Amino acid sequence: MSISTIIADFVAEPAEFTEEALYLAKRSVLDTYGAMITGVETSAVKMALVSSSRGSCTLVGGKGEKLTPRDAAFVHGISGHELELDDTSSSNLGHPTAAVLPTVLALAEENGESGLNLLKAFLIATEVECKIGRIMAKSLHERGWHCSSITGVIGAAAGAAYLMRLSRERTANAIGIAASMASGVRENFGTLTKSVHIGKTAEDGLRAAILARDGITASEIALEGKEGYIFEYAGLRDEDGYFERVMRSMGKDWDICAPGFTIKRWPSCSSGHRPFDAFLDIAKQNEFTLSEVEKIEMGLSAASIRELRNPDPKDGEEAKFSVGFQIGLYMAGLPNVPDYYRKDVIERPEIQDAIKKSVMYEIDDYNHLPSEAGNGPAKVTVTLKDGRVFETVRNFPVGHLTDPIPDEDLKEKFMNCSTPLLGTEKTEKLYELIMDLENVSDVRDITALSVRD
Repeated sequence: MSISTIIADFVAEPAEFTEEALYLAKRSVLDTYGAMITGVETSAVKMALVSSSRGSCTLVGGKGEKLTPRDAAFVHGISGHELELDDTSSSNLGHPTAAVLPTVLALAEENGESGLNLLKAFLIATEVECKIGRIMAKSLHERGWHCSSITGVIGAAAGAAYLMRLSRERTANAIGIAASMASGVRENFGTLTKSVHIGKTAEDGLRAAILARDGITASEIALEGKEGYIFEYAGLRDEDGYFERVMRSMGKDWDICAPGFTIKRWPSCSSGHRPFDAFLDIAKQNEFTLSEVEKIEMGLSAASIRELRNPDPKDGEEAKFSVGFQIGLYMAGLPNVPDYYRKDVIERPEIQDAIKKSVMYEIDDYNHLPSEAGNGPAKVTVTLKDGRVFETVRNFPVGHLTDPIPDEDLKEKFMNCSTPLLGTEKTEKLYELIMDLENVSDVRDITALSVRD
């Protein structure tokens, strides 16, 4: 049976939506919804809005603007990802929620879907993209593709097909169409185009489902065929039915539950969170100043080093990919928040000192771990000028299910993102509704609260 058919069967008859999966889905939806609200003020979103058309979907965090569903998906993909506040997945080595939530949110608002249907569509979408990621994310990463957008468009199409109640045949066509829409090169990391990848992913997933609904066809083996998506993007051929086994595991253990998604504390590339958190572990257990530090060595996988492509950043976009910059913020007593990812902050002498003292090196053992490990651990060694040496290893960052962010801290993050634009009263109400999403009768009750007075 083809992968498109397996996905279509899963969309038509999903696995049980467990209590744990629904709870974790609400946390991820809340987290990225907050990122979308604060992200609306970024230059990337303001430029994307110039070419957007007016329609029925609310611009989250906006001033009452209404966009077409496709444009809403596109803009919200950008706003949800631009500040690097959105969650990550070990399985697809990328950002599961921002790639698909804008798609299912647009459809849910347009059609007046219940909150429970939105959650189900979200879980289907993330499950599909993450299981596809288990097959091909590592190879995608090695080849320079942005894994979030390559796998995300398949998940977004699946989530859209669910909400559009497409037949199995048309859902399979939507998946095949989406396979031809996948794109996003990592060379654009450190620029505004990185978030455009996610906007395009969300929009194209919706477009694929619409085209399939209206009769556009696709190859049944568009994913695994001789010249299909998996081979052309990842260079992989099926061996002993492995692809089918992975895809048939969808929902048997929801990916959001195992290995789980990581909710971010810091507005930066996820590959930098392990080494930065490891440095924080050392710094909080030992007293030293930056002037006392000789060097900070970070042992990482090749994949992590590839992503942390701007160790010596020149602007705020590049700073998202520099662990040394974040260490500098901490040692200078500055908050690690989006407002401080600026050229003038980067150029401060103490920040430059931290950047120059921070070096990365590859640990080959970290390159050969199972998909559950994501990009692998971080080994951090801090050597002081007086000869003292501190060392620790972090297998996962804070925010991973092995070291989760408590609900109260997640709420604080959401409040920090939303309150400056929407005010305390609306933000509190939004938090309550999203964390009770399965009991919301119409998603438009949420989007109506998401605009500024």
